[in-house]
Amino acid sequence: MTAKRLALAAVCAWLVAGAPAGGAKAAEPLAQAVPCLPCHSVAGMLKKPKVPSILGQDTKYLIHQITAFQRQFAPNSSSFLRLERKHPVMSQEAPKVEHEDIALVAEYFASQACVNAWQLDGNRTAPLPNPLLANRCFLCHGQGGRTTHAFVPSLAGQRQEYLRVQLVAFRDSMAEGPSRPGRYRAHRMMTRQGEKLTDAQIDELSAYFSSQRCR
Repeated sequence: MTAKRLALAAVCAWLVAGAPAGGAKAAEPLAQAVPCLPCHSVAGMLKKPKVPSILGQDTKYLIHQITAFQRQFAPNSSSFLRLERKHPVMSQEAPKVEHEDIALVAEYFASQACVNAWQLDGNRTAPLPNPLLANRCFLCHGQGGRTTHAFVPSLAGQRQEYLRVQLVAFRDSMAEGPSRPGRYRAHRMMTRQGEKLTDAQIDELSAYFSSQRCR
């Protein structure tokens, strides 16, 4: 059986295990979140290897991200906590969420069970031992990447390629800025943390957090 088929079988088993007892129908997804599901549901992520898992993430973190994609792009903002994000898909889709629905959509995805990277992409391995560099990440992102802080995402079980791309974006954002076509991500705290990372360190951190269980 191929790695992709193994991953699909694992996710199917995971979905069945979480199904309501007695053959009851699963609750209908929140209407306001339905436009997000082609990419951010389990089924959507299985088809789209570059899409991050937002299932089970912190509500305030998700509100922060949606808002960043919606508002006017200002890469030179002086606000310490202001996040600037630009993406060819999300910068088009996020503004379609009505302002009063942002919290509802965030709460919906936050309430869903998280899913591990291996369940989406295969290649299941034992969790990797944490590199010394990861200890610095634990201060905000929690031990093993399982956050306990509002506005901070869990990294444990996130897709490895997504983590790698985001760390590169934080590291290179000040150097390259909005000239990166259609993509940009900058945050005073994360840009400062990422600016000295080497490619090898980014690969090491991405592999480590991706190998961890999300819960």
